[in-house]
Amino acid sequence: MRGKRKTGPLAFKLVLGGLIIIVAWMTWINSARMFSPSEESKALAAVEQFYKYEQVGDFGSAWELFHPFMQQRFAKSEYIQKRAHIILQDFGVKTFEFHTGTPKHITDWRMSEDADPIAEVYEIDVTEVFHSPYGNFQIVQPTYAAYHSGQWTLLWSYRKDMDTNNSH
Repeated sequence: MRGKRKTGPLAFKLVLGGLIIIVAWMTWINSARMFSPSEESKALAAVEQFYKYEQVGDFGSAWELFHPFMQQRFAKSEYIQKRAHIILQDFGVKTFEFHTGTPKHITDWRMSEDADPIAEVYEIDVTEVFHSPYGNFQIVQPTYAAYHSGQWTLLWSYRKDMDTNNSH
């Protein structure tokens, strides 16, 4: 009698096993995406690390997080000396608190009018809070994070228009 071919439990197990593998693989891929930090959060982490270094007076490590445009603007030794002088001596404080805002994506941003554009940056407002002999005060400074040579680096704006809402 020719006829029905029996598909037994082995075929069912193979199909079910294949489906389980596919579902597990798709779940793993999606969870890896969900748990890997976004570019926005990596940019924010770089800005926070910069200000943590400055908070403890480690201006040399902070300088290392600058984008090459900023490193060209300040020699490392000059930055360490001047930044320490301003914060520790002029302001008369030993440390400060800081708070970061929400990153905002900007395209074709320029550090200054004559600087080359940077294709993509994140603008993050940083509020530094100082408790000094001259009273308590805050400085709010937009800080920019750009991906350069495999890491997130920092920049400040030197544009005269201070308009960060356009893409110049």
